[in-house]
Amino acid sequence: MTLTKSDKKWVIGVLQDALESQEVKFERKIDEVKNDFYNKIDPILKEVVANQEERTILSHHVSDHEDRIMNIEKKFKIQPAI
Repeated sequence: MTLTKSDKKWVIGVLQDALESQEVKFERKIDEVKNDFYNKIDPILKEVVANQEERTILSHHVSDHEDRIMNIEKKFKIQPAI
């Protein structure tokens, strides 16, 4: 038994529908994984940014303290600690 043109078109149509259905399922799964990833990484990234900001602030404080210590050492003629 040979396939007619309409049989071939029908088979192609069924295959295309199946592929499109699988593509939609795949895209949904990718979206779920991506959303899950973003939801889990977001708090971590917020913590990293907060730590970077805190380090910047602390660095500035340390610099100010070093300047004050140097001024005190000069005033009292103390040898700086290395």
